[in-house]
Amino acid sequence: MSDTKIQEYEAELRQYAVEVTKWLVTRGVKPDEAQDTVQDVFVKMLETDLFIPPSKLRSWMYRVALNNYIDRFRRNKKYQVILQELMKELPLMTESPPDLQPYLLKLKAADQLLLQHYYYEEMSVKELSALTKSSVSKVKIDLYRARKRLRKILDEEEFDASDWKL
Repeated sequence: MSDTKIQEYEAELRQYAVEVTKWLVTRGVKPDEAQDTVQDVFVKMLETDLFIPPSKLRSWMYRVALNNYIDRFRRNKKYQVILQELMKELPLMTESPPDLQPYLLKLKAADQLLLQHYYYEEMSVKELSALTKSSVSKVKIDLYRARKRLRKILDEEEFDASDWKL
């Protein structure tokens, strides 16, 4: 292609870019989002090394810009939903667990050890099994019983642990 043809093609691209941007804005898209969308269309053209004949360029740009904006809108909508769900959970995540240390001290040493390793050090049942040299099912039973004894102590002390899994 000669330099004049390339310059004409680039001029057409710029003209269509302005046209598509205005069209998106009239459809309710924010101006900066419309510009980003049109820019993405150009990036797509460059990445795929497309040369679209001038006769089809205009319709291609409109179609790709609209599809690109719809994709952006969907992604943004999903992001907003996820963000709202996280914001609802944030108070629960930042709320610190109650201090159970004084109550744990009232348990037998074996129960204390199991509960501390499981909850505070986040060891798995399998790891606890290896540590105590017991079967996995025995560790599960011991954990259950230790929780039950801790719950009893908490109830006797009138400690409200209804929000916490024990």
